[in-house]
Amino acid sequence: MKWKCDDCGIENELSQSTCPGCFKPRSPLGVGLISDETGKEIQCRISAVLGGRTLKKLGDSGLKYVSDEQFRLDKKPDLGAWVVTNLPVAKNPTYLNGAPIPDEGSQLKEGDKLSIKGKALALTVKFIY
Repeated sequence: MKWKCDDCGIENELSQSTCPGCFKPRSPLGVGLISDETGKEIQCRISAVLGGRTLKKLGDSGLKYVSDEQFRLDKKPDLGAWVVTNLPVAKNPTYLNGAPIPDEGSQLKEGDKLSIKGKALALTVKFIY
């Protein structure tokens, strides 16, 4: 199986994380969020706002700290990445790797940890290719 570069159209081996034709990084199709507490996972393949209703499927005890609209995940094909942004309507801020997410958002990396106020609802980021 191969992946096709979004920019130049070259087909590449799955083991290649960057296109050798144009040097663009491979863009993940989606992002999975895995609850560290329950091991359950939700997946997102389009840009979306996540909150209590969506995250409820994880069955995590930290859900009581999650707002109806907690954070936004945006697919950024031009960066070959996904970006997480805090939402100002959230009662408790979302943290990335134990630190508040900047207003402009943060690019996610495989294995990153999202949490509420750095303490509740620990979620591990996993990319879907």
